[in-house]
Amino acid sequence: MNEYIKSFLDERFVSDIGFTKCTDTPFAGLENAVSLVFHLSDAVVDQIDDAPTHTYFQHYRTMNAYMDSVMHQLVMALQHKGYNAAAIPASQSIEGLKGLFSHKKAAVSAGLGYIGKSCLFISHKYGPRVRLGTVFTDAPLETVCKEQQSLCGDCTLCKDACKAMAIKGVEYKDGMCREDIYDAKACSDYMKDNFKHIGRGAVCGVCMRVCPKGM
Repeated sequence: MNEYIKSFLDERFVSDIGFTKCTDTPFAGLENAVSLVFHLSDAVVDQIDDAPTHTYFQHYRTMNAYMDSVMHQLVMALQHKGYNAAAIPASQSIEGLKGLFSHKKAAVSAGLGYIGKSCLFISHKYGPRVRLGTVFTDAPLETVCKEQQSLCGDCTLCKDACKAMAIKGVEYKDGMCREDIYDAKACSDYMKDNFKHIGRGAVCGVCMRVCPKGM
């Protein structure tokens, strides 16, 4: 089943794929998780300077729609094979600034990367220049559950570049809360106050662009 899913997603240009088990699944009985990594366009990200661009916002929005479509197709394919499955939306806040389930948690557990000082997921292959998706299923999968500590070391480029001062410069360790390393409200407020003319203040991307892991 792992190979079937990998082949299915490779045909849809998913950049990296992992499999893990999550006991805190939001869907009863669906503990096996497929983590999907989508590589953003480096050409678009490289245009970000001290503010997001209109092109980046469009790319971000288009990528979210594409990711949701791919995950929905995987859910349908698994259901066609007689299994149950459900997808976590690519970008959705249902409680404050948090989603139904953390895509980063699944991706880290699947061994695809780690959490950086920016609180972004840092892909082993593509750095932070990615978007994530997660599909839960009861299909029989070979899964891994890994703890991935931060590899940021002494680097503070993301913290130094963050005009919202949302990044605290703390290296992530397993079990930490988001609030220990990153102020999501400060980030959101800054975007809304300063980038309203670009995607209604929904994106920034500066910390992603300066990270040397993505270059």
